[in-house]
Amino acid sequence: MANYPLYIAIIGRAGVGKSTLVNSLRGLRASEERAAGVGVTETTVAPTVYLHPDDPSIRLWDTPGVGTPQFQADKYLDKIQFQRFHVFLLVTCSRFTEHDHNLASQLLREKKHVLFVRSKIDIDIRNAQSDYGESADNVKETITVDIRQNLITCGIENPVIFLVNNQKPEELDFPEMVSYIMGHATEYKAEAESQMDAAIKAAFSEEKAASSCIIL
Repeated sequence: MANYPLYIAIIGRAGVGKSTLVNSLRGLRASEERAAGVGVTETTVAPTVYLHPDDPSIRLWDTPGVGTPQFQADKYLDKIQFQRFHVFLLVTCSRFTEHDHNLASQLLREKKHVLFVRSKIDIDIRNAQSDYGESADNVKETITVDIRQNLITCGIENPVIFLVNNQKPEELDFPEMVSYIMGHATEYKAEAESQMDAAIKAAFSEEKAASSCIIL
């Protein structure tokens, strides 16, 4: 069980910080060797896997941005072969859009686990402090409530939400997000292994049934 592979896909629009999030989860900066490519243009052109440093059985998959000419929204999940992934981190750097809601709804219908990540939150905090003198805690609470209400309105019940600054992973919800993922890893792996066993048994039963047919 401990070594059963857990595939976590980081998905979302281009430029929301997916690759930076992958690097932060691995304790790396973009300039370091083995880091995921980061840039002002789309740098991930195909799903790319990276091992988690604390548990190599956890595979972090950096994916291309949804809604680009190469990965159009209506074909995105099929194109990245979403069925192979067990958990999804759906990342945005602003309000969750209709694309985000649609992705989440499709994945939840397929019984996938979806965690919602608002990245680059430091920019929102800095702007609110500068414009209105609000505290970081108030800004964070306001954004969290807004995200939760929007997701619930779209039919997504009990969303798990994390607000992060990928450049400073020690701040905000990043440590809590890591703890949540690692704390649920065993549960996720057990579920993934059970689903795989069920799929193998179903395939075997179909093959056995086909081989027992009488052909006239």
